[in-house]
Amino acid sequence: RSELVVLSASALDDRGRPVTDLRREEFRVYEEGRPQAILHYAVGAAAPARILLLVDASGSMNAELKTMSTRMAATQLLSALAPDDQAALAGFDSSYWGIVAWTRDRRKVEEGLASIKPFGSTALHDALDLAARDLASHGEGRRAIVAITDGVDTASKETADAVIARSRALDVPIYAVSVVSPIDDPRSGVYSGSNGRITAAAAGSALLEKYSSRSGGAAFVVSDFGGLKRAADRIALELKHQYRLGYAAPEGPARFRSVEVRTTRKGVVVRTRSGYIPPS
Repeated sequence: RSELVVLSASALDDRGRPVTDLRREEFRVYEEGRPQAILHYAVGAAAPARILLLVDASGSMNAELKTMSTRMAATQLLSALAPDDQAALAGFDSSYWGIVAWTRDRRKVEEGLASIKPFGSTALHDALDLAARDLASHGEGRRAIVAITDGVDTASKETADAVIARSRALDVPIYAVSVVSPIDDPRSGVYSGSNGRITAAAAGSALLEKYSSRSGGAAFVVSDFGGLKRAADRIALELKHQYRLGYAAPEGPARFRSVEVRTTRKGVVVRTRSGYIPPS
C-alpha cells in the first residue's frame, strides 16, 4: 500500500495576505516535478490548532528589552488565537524542557512565561529538533512551532540542516520571531547593519528564515510593539486558514523527495514544506 503524504500549506496573495477561499481543484501538487493526485483536502478552520511556543531562555536573551519583547510576542500570539486552539510552552537554553502542557487556558501559559529566567548557553538547533518531535507526537491537524529567540546558537549538538530535514519529514511548520534591538532591525530608523558587516543578529535571523522557508512557516524580525503585533496576527491568521493536502507517495527508495504546491489562481503563492523522506 502507499503511504499518504500530508502537507500543511498556506496561500498568500501578492501583498502577503492569506488567501482563505481556495478550492481543492485549484491546487496542484508536484513531487520531483511530477503531478500527483490530491486524495485528501481540508481547510484549517474546521479543527482547533495546536501551537507550541518555544521560548529562548538562554543568557543571550537576558537583556531587559529582549525579555519584555519575548513575553509581549507570546502574549500577542495567545490573544490572536481562537478560543478552541490549544497552546503549550517549552523553553530552552543548553537543554530543552516543557513548562506548560497543552491547554486552552491562556493565563497558564502567561504564568509560565513569567517564570522563565534567562541563563546559560543556546542550543537552538537541538531545541527545534525536540520541539518538532514533541508536536508531531500529538496527532495530525493544524499545528506549528512558534520559536521566539534571537537566533544565535552556541551549544547545539545537531546541525541546522539535519534538524530541518527531520522537521520537513514530520510536517511541522516552524514560525520564527527574531527578537532584536532596533539597531539590528533593517526596518528600524536606527539600523546599523547597512555598512556591509554581518552581525550576530543578522546571521541568526537568516538562519531562522531558512528553518521557516524549508518547513512551510514564516520568519519575522521584530524590535518594537508594532512589529510584535503584526507578526502575531499574521501567524494566527495563517494557522486559522491552513490547508491540509494529501497524496499517495509514489513507490521508490526512502530518500529525500522534493515537493511543490501551486495554485491555478493568478497572483497567489502557496507555501509548504520543501519535501519529505518516505518511511523505509
